[in-house]
Amino acid sequence: MSRDRARVLAAETTSIAPVRLFEYLPERPIITMAAAMKLLQTTKPAVTRAVKTLVEVGVLVETTGSKRDRSFACQACIDRLRIGTELD
Repeated sequence: MSRDRARVLAAETTSIAPVRLFEYLPERPIITMAAAMKLLQTTKPAVTRAVKTLVEVGVLVETTGSKRDRSFACQACIDRLRIGTELD
């Protein structure tokens, strides 16, 4: 996660919103635009820019394949949650 954080901070488009959203990802590794708006208590355009920044640096991946009601996943966070839960 520290590498991801460094990429977020180094992005040219980084503002406070992408950094704040990044900090929520370990608790909520799958997030929708609506959920991000509530978490950050900000507007849709601000959340859209924040998510776009996190996608550009490779932290989030869009998982729905649609233009509406999209959700995004932080694969690194999901992988960390899976540690120790593999079935043999």
